[in-house]
Amino acid sequence: MRRWTRAVLLSGAASLAMAGQAAAVTLEDMRHFESLYGRYGPNGDCSRYPQVLIDAGGFGLDHGNGKVERANRPEYSASFFGPEYEGIAGAFWPYWNDAGGNPFVVFTNYDEKPGALVVEPHDFGWKGGPPMPARYQPWLQGSPYARCARS
Repeated sequence: MRRWTRAVLLSGAASLAMAGQAAAVTLEDMRHFESLYGRYGPNGDCSRYPQVLIDAGGFGLDHGNGKVERANRPEYSASFFGPEYEGIAGAFWPYWNDAGGNPFVVFTNYDEKPGALVVEPHDFGWKGGPPMPARYQPWLQGSPYARCARS
C-alpha cells in the first residue's frame, strides 16, 4: 500500500509540473495554422448554429442570421499536452480584453481526429468556479464541433 501511495504522489507531482509548463503565447493572427481554417458545425451538422469559424484573423462564432462574434488574437499553448507530445491536436484560448480571463479553451483536431473541435470551460463555468457568462455559453452549447465539408 505504501509503494502504491508513493507512486500516486509521484505521478501527481509530475502531472502538476507538466501543467505548470503549459504556458500560452498570444498570437497576432492565425497565419501558420492554415490547416485549421474553415467552418465547424455542431456535431458536424453544418445546417445548425452556432458554428465556429477559424481563419487568418482568428476565431469567430457564427450565431446565424449574419451575427458573427470575433475573437482575434488567440492564445496558443504548444506545450499544453506535455513536452513530448507530437500529435496534431492544439489548445487555443480565443481572447477578449473585457472577459477578465480566458472563458474557455478550444481544442482543435481533438482526440487526434482531423477536423474535430471541442470547446471546454477554462476560467469560468467549471464545477466550483465562477459561472460562465451568458455571452460565451453559445460556444460551449454547440460543442463538440466538426469541420463542414464545404469549408
